[in-house]
Amino acid sequence: MKNFSKILCVVLALVMALTVASCSMSKQYAYQKDDVELPIGTYILYLQQAYNQAQGFAQKSDLYDSEKGTYDGKKSFLKMEITDDDGETAVAEDWIIKKAEDLTIEAIAGMNKAKELGCTLDEATVADTKAQVKSFWDQGYGEQYEQYGIGMDSLIALSNASTLRHEAFQKQYAADGPTPVSDEDLAKYFTENYTSYKYFSANLYTTTSESDGAEEGSDTAQSVDTALPEAEIAKYQKDFEGYAATISAGGSFDDVLKQYMDAYSITEDPHTENVAVLDEEATDEVMQTIKDMKDGQAMTITVGDDANSQQIYLIYREPIANQVDAYTKTEKTESEATGDEAASATTSESNRDTVLEKMKSDEFDDLMKEFAKTAGITLSSACKSYKPSMFETTK
Repeated sequence: MKNFSKILCVVLALVMALTVASCSMSKQYAYQKDDVELPIGTYILYLQQAYNQAQGFAQKSDLYDSEKGTYDGKKSFLKMEITDDDGETAVAEDWIIKKAEDLTIEAIAGMNKAKELGCTLDEATVADTKAQVKSFWDQGYGEQYEQYGIGMDSLIALSNASTLRHEAFQKQYAADGPTPVSDEDLAKYFTENYTSYKYFSANLYTTTSESDGAEEGSDTAQSVDTALPEAEIAKYQKDFEGYAATISAGGSFDDVLKQYMDAYSITEDPHTENVAVLDEEATDEVMQTIKDMKDGQAMTITVGDDANSQQIYLIYREPIANQVDAYTKTEKTESEATGDEAASATTSESNRDTVLEKMKSDEFDDLMKEFAKTAGITLSSACKSYKPSMFETTK
């Protein structure tokens, strides 16, 4: 099952954040209709997630006193107004409840959509989920969550719901899905929104360790950075500019990298490479430079506020077309490929999933909201028994 491990890790990260609550272990459901159901514990987990988000917004307010840990003089922030990342303002308690309801309904919508599209969880995935959740549970979290009204079945259900939503997403945009995304469509999106780059760098300073002259046997070592002699800096600049010119003229980055390593007696490969979304808001000097470069171009930059901390970079913006096949299509399925081919196919499939999610995740979110509205999905009355105040450490 694609991305299963990542989904389960996200779910377990969510539940590990839960702190305090008070409720019973009676069998209740946040939603139960036909064969689609979510235990009440999943709603409690979403309620706590929303509580943490709202607390973060409250702590950005001018009314928050970080030294005293108070909000407008009060220990609780639940009655104060908060502004979320979308610029929406609401009373914290109301915002938390609505957010938890929305998250739970979206999870239910994903399960229903998966059912509509014929997506199911295979036995191996179900068994793996149970085994991993049980392992987590047996580490000591079980007793903690049981007293909060959250059973192991809630964690399993939450993971299964996330996996089903992912499967519904994949089916929605598959070649035989309702709104297919072709390799050509994905390739066009990829080339317009992603960049591929490689670089290596060198320090234009040396670091030495000096003693501060404390008592014998307890001297404290201090690191001191000192700029290289001008002649050495000039050599780096000349060499790096030469490397950039060679690559920009059609030379190989790998050949230049080897030349650099030989010239400076470097034994471990120092280069970095990545394929990433073009970030128009990039503030990092290296990433800002990459954004402004052209495909196939190489150049050098020196970064650092003073001579004692400067670094010189050789940056190459690889033509994004070189990465299209690896990120937008899989030539062979895992069952068709063997050995290194299988590893390559798996990697390519994972890359394609990542690009597809970037391309269509917002659209699918809107689709699920509309699906939930059209289907008339509502939560059970049991959800109203749980309030954000259950997470307050100080009453």
